[in-house]
Amino acid sequence: MSINEDKWRLFIAVPLPPEIKQKLETWCSEQKARLDFKKWVHTEDYHITVQFLGDTAPGRLDELLAALTRAAKGIIGPLEMEATGIGTFGRPTSPSVLWASVRGDVAGLESLHSRVTSENRALGFVPEERRFSPHITLARKFREGARLDPAALQTQPDFGRWTADRLVIYRTHMHKRPMYEAVGSALLT
Repeated sequence: MSINEDKWRLFIAVPLPPEIKQKLETWCSEQKARLDFKKWVHTEDYHITVQFLGDTAPGRLDELLAALTRAAKGIIGPLEMEATGIGTFGRPTSPSVLWASVRGDVAGLESLHSRVTSENRALGFVPEERRFSPHITLARKFREGARLDPAALQTQPDFGRWTADRLVIYRTHMHKRPMYEAVGSALLT
C-alpha cells in the first residue's frame, strides 16, 4: 500500500499472456549471473505501462473505469504485439532499467496511449512529460561497482507474439511480490 493509507497507487497497462511472461522469466533467470541488478521484476508483474496515475482515492475507480472504457472503444481494437530484444535505460555501464522491446502494432499502442491520457486528463490526471516509450521492465537498479557483461545485452531474444485485447488498471502493493493487483479492465474493441 502507498504511504497514504487512504490512496491507492494506480497505473494503466497492457497485460501480457502467461506464455510471454514465462519466456521473459526464463531469459531473466538465465541472465541474473551476468546482469547484476538489485531488483528483478516478478513474473506476474510483467506488463506494458500506458499511463501512471499515482496515488488515487479508491472511490475514483468507477470514473477511471468509465474513462478507460471510452478510450478502449472505437478505432483501436485488439493489437498484435511482439516482445523481442532487450535494452536499457540509464548509463551504459550502470543502467537503471533493463527492458524487453515491444514491437508489432506500436502505432496502435501509441494511439491508445494518447486516448487514455486524454480521457484521464479530463479527470485531472496529468500525463508524464517524457515521450511514451513502450517496453516491458525486467529489472531495476544495476549494482554500483558491478561489472556489466556487454555480451548479455547483445542478445536479441524472441519472447513471442500475442494479441493484446484489454487494458488493466493495476494497484501497486509496495514491498510485496507480486506487487501489482488488477482492480479493473476494459476490452479493446
